[in-house]
Amino acid sequence: MLDQSAAAQATQSAREGRRDVIVVGHRGASGVAPENTVAAIREAARQGADYAEVDVVLSKDGVPVLVHDNTLARTTNAREVFPDRAPWTVGDFTLAELRTLDAGSWFDESFAGERVPTFREALEAFDQYGIGVWLELKGAGRHPDFAPAVAEVPRTTPGGWLTAPDRERRFVATSFDWETLATFADLIDHAVPIGGIAEAVPDDAKLRELSGWMDFFIPHYRRLAQGDIVRIRAAGLRPAFWTPNDPVAVASLVAQGADALIQNYPALARAVVDGLPPVPGPASVVVERLAGGSGGGSGADSAAGATSVAAAETSRYVVLRNISDAAVDVGGWYLRDDPGYRLPIGAGYTIPAGGALSVHVGPGTNAPDCYHSDPPVVDFSRGRNSVALHRADGVVVDVAGDEPTA
Repeated sequence: MLDQSAAAQATQSAREGRRDVIVVGHRGASGVAPENTVAAIREAARQGADYAEVDVVLSKDGVPVLVHDNTLARTTNAREVFPDRAPWTVGDFTLAELRTLDAGSWFDESFAGERVPTFREALEAFDQYGIGVWLELKGAGRHPDFAPAVAEVPRTTPGGWLTAPDRERRFVATSFDWETLATFADLIDHAVPIGGIAEAVPDDAKLRELSGWMDFFIPHYRRLAQGDIVRIRAAGLRPAFWTPNDPVAVASLVAQGADALIQNYPALARAVVDGLPPVPGPASVVVERLAGGSGGGSGADSAAGATSVAAAETSRYVVLRNISDAAVDVGGWYLRDDPGYRLPIGAGYTIPAGGALSVHVGPGTNAPDCYHSDPPVVDFSRGRNSVALHRADGVVVDVAGDEPTA
C-alpha cells in the first residue's frame, strides 16, 4: 500500500540530505512498456530516468540482442510462431528468426509489433532519446565469444559510447557474472563504470577486493542488512539497488544513502527523489495487501468453479481499498506484477468509500467485493515482489511491495 505518511517522512529525510540519486528504468520503463524494447527505452526517457537498464544476450548467429529470460516464451509469441521449438531458448534462434517475433503484444495489444532489438539498435535509441544505457551482461554461458561480441557494439556504434568526455554518465556495464564482467571491462579498457550485481552484500574484505575494479555494487534491496550501505561506501563502492518499485522503499533507500535505484516505474522514483508525491493527484484506491494460501478475505479462497488451476494458485489475490470519501468505479482497471503479468478487473466493479475489493488470479464465485479472473493469470505475483494498480488508461495509481526495507 502507498503509505502516504511513511513515504512523506522518508522523502523529507532524503530531501534534507539531498544528493544526486541516479534513477534507472528496469528493462526500460518495464512497468508501463514491454521490457527490453525500444518502446521501453523511449518511455524511460520520457519518465525522466537517467539510464535504462537492458539485458544483452547473443542470438544463435552471434548477434547481441536484448532479452532477459533464457527463453523467449514469456515476452514474445515464439510459442505460436515456432510451436516445435520448445523451450524456445534464445540462443537457439538466429537474428532473422528473432525478427519475426512480436515482443510487445504479451504486455499489451497497444504494443503489437514491437520487435526484439539488437544491442546496436538499442544504442541508437538511447542516443536518439538522450538517455544513458545501464547494460546487464547476461548471455555468456553459451558463447565463449560473448564479451568480445558485446564490446564491439559500443566500439563501432556512433555516439562515442566509449570515448566521449561524458561517457561515464552515459554508459554503465553490470552483471551477476563477475568473471564475464571483468573480461568485458578489460576489453573496453575500463572506459565506463562497472557494477557487480548480487543477491546480498558480502563481507568487508570481498567488498574491498571488488572496489579494485568495480564502481557500483548492486545487491537486491530486500536482502539489505543494517549497515550494508555504510560498508559498501567504506569499501569505495557506490551502492545501487534492484528493484525497489514501491515509493516507501525508494524513499527509504534514498535517505539511507543509495546512489542509484533500478526500478520499473522511473517516474515514481524520480518524483520521490525530487521530493514530490510519488503518483499525481489525490489517493483514491490503493493496494492494501498481497495475499495467498488459505488466508481470509471476502470470498478469498473459495476457488469455486476452478477446474484446471490448483487451489493454491486460485487462492492468490490482491486486496484493494478505497481510501477516498466517494465510490470509485474500477471496472477495466488492472494490476501488474514485477515480471509484467497483467491481472484485469472486470467491468461493473465499484468500490464504495472505505470499502475493499479482492482480485483473484483464477476463477471462482464473483461477488460485489470479490472478482475472479477467468481465464486465470496463474503466474501473477508468484514471486510476491510488488504489484502496481493501473487505471484503464494505464495511469499508475499505486505501487506496493510486500516487505519492509531495512
